[in-house]
Amino acid sequence: MTHCVLTGSAFDVLTRLPQHSVQTVVTSPPYWGVRDYGVRGQIGMERFLAKYISNIVGVFDKVRRVLRRDGTVWLNIGDVYASG
Repeated sequence: MTHCVLTGSAFDVLTRLPQHSVQTVVTSPPYWGVRDYGVRGQIGMERFLAKYISNIVGVFDKVRRVLRRDGTVWLNIGDVYASG
């Protein structure tokens, strides 16, 4: 059994992986408009919500290609809660 953590642009990393080669994906993509990581083209800093959603869907299209038939996806995505 091989375990690894891959880092980099989700679009780039997922494109390099073989089809049906991943059993588990755990991710918490950046929330829309919350934090600027200073990376050009980063998810979460799109001007419009529709573009953010389109980008997230694009990533998961690539996840679907690499996910094994018995694979699972753990996605943490929500809202930002602020006090005061």
